[in-house]
Amino acid sequence: MKLKWIYLTFVCFLMLLLFGCEMEAEEGAVNRHYIRIEEIELVDVSLEREADSEVAIYQAKIKNRSKYTIQGVTIEVELQDGQHTTIVTQDTLKPGDTSGWIRCVGPDSLKLKDLKTTRFTIKMMDDENQETVVTYDVGRDFYTYSESVEKENIDPLVKVEDIEWIDPKFVKEDGSVKLQTYLKNNSSYAVQNIMYTFEDDLGETYTLYYPLEMEAGHQSSLLTTSNLSKKTWDDYEFKRVSYSYQEKDEWIHVIYDVRLKQYFKES
Repeated sequence: MKLKWIYLTFVCFLMLLLFGCEMEAEEGAVNRHYIRIEEIELVDVSLEREADSEVAIYQAKIKNRSKYTIQGVTIEVELQDGQHTTIVTQDTLKPGDTSGWIRCVGPDSLKLKDLKTTRFTIKMMDDENQETVVTYDVGRDFYTYSESVEKENIDPLVKVEDIEWIDPKFVKEDGSVKLQTYLKNNSSYAVQNIMYTFEDDLGETYTLYYPLEMEAGHQSSLLTTSNLSKKTWDDYEFKRVSYSYQEKDEWIHVIYDVRLKQYFKES
């Protein structure tokens, strides 16, 4: 009987060791397995009126001080007059990385105390490519966590370098700039739904998109992205490239994260 009691005690102790540390945090409490709000830092903050305008603009950058990769942050903001706005970055931020500029309308008073963050939504990914959305309610000091989704790394048959830009150029157009280029499919597979996402040094995001199917060795029609702010490549940073290619009778949907230099299969 004594041996049976010792055995049961040992089993209970072993279960505690194995599972006790993995228990979820209490509802609303911070869970140490995910990113914490204090690991998101707003840096290079400024609040001033836009040139030749009475509109107040708040701008900042986001620094990732966590050990996780961030793949997007949305910050909900309340102004003194009760108006609400959001500031968003879709930047991929590895540990220690800083985002491009994020902007929103600021309070007319030009005082930072009249701008209050109310909610953070952070998309994070751990070392095992488990993706989780962390939401933090500032007023309630309350965390919520979505169900984790594993992002699948792949080695695609069509790489980003297989899609060639032909004669790209910036063209002035009515006080702004447009980008024009052709795309050529240098792979051995048909591709479609090609989208390049890029950002200027002011934090504005643009896309270049070709939706049609392009056979192997073929070239697209002329593509244009209008209303750009800059006219040199040094003023832009590519964020991601997405496309689909056909393998036998199946279309494989791919996202290439430029900062991570990784390919992911999209469901």
